[in-house]
Amino acid sequence: MKRDLVDKPPSNKRRKLTEDIPSESQSPAQSRLSESAKADLIQWLDQADKKDGPIFTVVVPPITKNAKSHPDVVERPLTLNDRNYLEARWTITPMEKWLSMTKYKKFTVGNQTHSCGDCVLVKPGNESDRDWKAQVHEVRAADEHHVFLRCTWLENPEELPAKVRSTPPYHGRFELVPGNKMDIIDALTVNGPLKVVYWDEANDNEDAEMPAPGDHYWRQTYNYYTNVLSPLRLICRCKRPQHPDQVIIKCNNQACGIWLHASCLAQNAIESKQRNGSSAKIGKRARKSINKPNGIEYAVDDDGTCAEDETTKAEVLAPESGAPELLITDKKTGEETKEAIPCLLCKKLLD
Repeated sequence: MKRDLVDKPPSNKRRKLTEDIPSESQSPAQSRLSESAKADLIQWLDQADKKDGPIFTVVVPPITKNAKSHPDVVERPLTLNDRNYLEARWTITPMEKWLSMTKYKKFTVGNQTHSCGDCVLVKPGNESDRDWKAQVHEVRAADEHHVFLRCTWLENPEELPAKVRSTPPYHGRFELVPGNKMDIIDALTVNGPLKVVYWDEANDNEDAEMPAPGDHYWRQTYNYYTNVLSPLRLICRCKRPQHPDQVIIKCNNQACGIWLHASCLAQNAIESKQRNGSSAKIGKRARKSINKPNGIEYAVDDDGTCAEDETTKAEVLAPESGAPELLITDKKTGEETKEAIPCLLCKKLLD
């Protein structure tokens, strides 16, 4: 969805964001416009606001030998949660008008103050859509009625271009994918703060935790310049990433130590039981997983642990303590049996 369609308040109905803009929020060492120049700028902003399309447009210039030397082209790394995640290159049209506004460290909408670097919710262009997510990188204002934000977007995985989406998907319910697509939005479109944390999926320490329930998080980025998703750690025999909302189990054999998808373990059990060619169907329900000290993830209101075909159902049971087991159900008779689970690579039993 094109985010340059973000609704903007009509110029004749602009309300104040705050009663005034405190001087301590301003970035230092800025030249001041004369009163007449400021009035001309505000008049231009109001006239531009009445036209179709955005007031300011972010342009990504092509990489050329002279791109860096051009005074209007900015190149800078993007940072989120104290991590540089992508390079950004941009210019703004009209740059002269953008730079003539005063630069600020903070802005306030209603009773909520936001700072540069914060993540925010943004009102969508269509009221039926859920809020968009963005990170604020720069705040500029002509006065308290005309405040604009330079931001990048935190994509919901299903909003990524179709050519880079994974099938089956491996992103969690609250997972976001930061990108380097940049826009200028009106501060009045901000709909509240957004907490976003970084999840280091490669941290296998016993004290490592998944993001708290309901927290938005990121582990992967999307480069709009190259149309490339950053790589993730591949696990299991299937060589696919971890799905954060589904169970994975670690082989305790020190010579192996691979993480295994519970869904792959269940499907392997079905395939072992049904060598006549019947295909397994992976369960579609979703539950949440929590890391446990013994290397096992215990499923809580989660799934990704079941596979079944017409005659047999296999479910991976991952208790808080003790070895994981397979619960095999004969769907015709209802008979249930439990079996130990072999590692899909080294074949040793998981314990």
